[in-house]
Amino acid sequence: MKQWITQQCRLLMLVVLGSLIISGCSVRSISNADNGRNQFYAGELSDQDVLGAMPKQGISDADIKTALNNSRYTFRLPKDSSILLIQSGAMTPDAEMQKALKEYYSVAVFSGIPPNSQRYRGYSSQPATEETTDYPRLLRSTAANGGQDKIIVYWGQLESGSENEVTKVVSWVPFVGGVLPDETQHMRIVLRVALIDVLSGRWVTFTPEVFENSAVSGRYNRDSKDLKQIMELKAQAYDAAAKEIFERYGR
Repeated sequence: MKQWITQQCRLLMLVVLGSLIISGCSVRSISNADNGRNQFYAGELSDQDVLGAMPKQGISDADIKTALNNSRYTFRLPKDSSILLIQSGAMTPDAEMQKALKEYYSVAVFSGIPPNSQRYRGYSSQPATEETTDYPRLLRSTAANGGQDKIIVYWGQLESGSENEVTKVVSWVPFVGGVLPDETQHMRIVLRVALIDVLSGRWVTFTPEVFENSAVSGRYNRDSKDLKQIMELKAQAYDAAAKEIFERYGR
């Protein structure tokens, strides 16, 4: 009995230790994929930053009904439309995404640094105040001044997984880069895309196809292998996302 209790205690300690290790991981953004060495990274845009700020007054049932009635329309993004492209967390969108979308649209770019970050305030000409800026409206105004009638914002995260050699089941965990033991590393990229009409503020969101790949790496070449996997996944995901945007909303 005493031995059984001791074993249970050891098991509990392992579970607690494992949970502490897992809790130390964080989701790695596509805008900060290089092992955290991106000096410009200052966090991600929130949905509220992009899709609509909270109103100062309360929301009534009539407001909800009006919004629902106004949303009953078909979102369109015809070929050769002019768009403002934003990658959450990045100074400029990845070149691969710009190239993919330029196959269908005229693309202008804008910073995806979140407005509540100190870095954004350093680049902004507006004085820092405690008042909340209606950032979604500011984005729409910026696009309008540049002649873009639609805004595309996208978020992305990378996840890595280790393969159980017995069950061949892949356990996915947040990608932290360069910390997996010598083994086959599986990685996947998950994107989320928001399209916003500049004139009305109406929007749609969707998640494109998820792509994954695998690579064998060792202690001394893991960083380069990680980077190669990331670049390959981005190229696949961006091409597919641009094509899906056009097929969904451009025809």
